[in-house]
Amino acid sequence: MGEHTTASLRGAQRRDVYLTGFGKFGDILENPTTFLVQRLADDENVTEAKVLEVSAEGSLEMLAPLRAKAESSGRPCIFLHLGVNAGSTQFALERIGYNVADFRIPDERGWVAKQEVIASGEAESLSTQLPLDDMLVKLKGHTDLVDISTDPGRYICNFVFFHSLKWAKDTMATEGGATQHHALFVHVPQFSVIPLEDQAAFIRQVIQLVSDL
Repeated sequence: MGEHTTASLRGAQRRDVYLTGFGKFGDILENPTTFLVQRLADDENVTEAKVLEVSAEGSLEMLAPLRAKAESSGRPCIFLHLGVNAGSTQFALERIGYNVADFRIPDERGWVAKQEVIASGEAESLSTQLPLDDMLVKLKGHTDLVDISTDPGRYICNFVFFHSLKWAKDTMATEGGATQHHALFVHVPQFSVIPLEDQAAFIRQVIQLVSDL
């Protein structure tokens, strides 16, 4: 597919999709979301895809150019973040990000946050403004292995999700609500539970849903 054709397709959806996954951390040396993002980067509805470092500083550094691109585009967008829950047997659509970092293990730059407020002066939690209940009904038409969660943990998954929820809220306020921006975090299990191909097919469905909202 030529560059012009790809650009035309990526401009056709209602909402730009910035897709992210994570690299290694702790004893997760091969993060499933690394492979999912690599597999889905060329999806026609994905504006840009990036694998983030599993650290507070590193993740924000890598997200900064994506946010700058989103702000300059003048288009509605969503930051769709993928993370692994090694103990899970299904997908989870995270509804809430919490304004606290409380790390069980160091991040990839050695920081061990202990009950640290992520954004001073911000609410204790922020919720995605996406219609998750409606999305869940549609996604269950493809697999029963999905539900809504209100606990993304308090590690880097939550850290990134909260920052993106805050970015979406603040950016819409700056723009007077003229452009709708969203954030969503999806936790996935290990490939030993749900294979790569099946996970990629599910995330494609999520991408399609959010790009058309």
